[in-house]
Amino acid sequence: MDTVALWLKDSALSHAIVSHIWVWPLCESLHFIGLALVIGIVGFFDLRLMGFVKHVPVGAIRDLMPLAILGFALNLVTGATFFIGTPEQYVHNVAWWAKVCFLAVAGLNALGFEMTLGPAIARLGVDAETPLAAKIMGGVSLISWLGVLYWGRMLPFIGNSF
Repeated sequence: MDTVALWLKDSALSHAIVSHIWVWPLCESLHFIGLALVIGIVGFFDLRLMGFVKHVPVGAIRDLMPLAILGFALNLVTGATFFIGTPEQYVHNVAWWAKVCFLAVAGLNALGFEMTLGPAIARLGVDAETPLAAKIMGGVSLISWLGVLYWGRMLPFIGNSF
């Protein structure tokens, strides 16, 4: 991983990212907006799956998922920009690796949900109870995204720990 980090740090793209003073603050703002979309929409969906806010049909919340995907895409692009700009801040940072692990769990959980329960759950109406499997997947998703949020916020504070 050190070889990749050195190669990225020496790239023209990395130099462009860190040399233009507007790139980093713009990416931070877009990353925050993306995070708000993901956590806000997916978190609300997860709470519904877990049995909260039953007065809202699951399908109505699911209709907002394209905005959550837009938020995730914003975070993917801006996160890659941060990594390319200063890869040395990430490759040995335990907080970054924890964030990546929680992100992987969230992604695999979402994929599993869509491949198994998603279509049937989307048809649940007002006050409908979700099955236990959906409640568990909602809980795993919520914990995973909160883990992504927490470890992402800890990146500058924990630093290079290993």
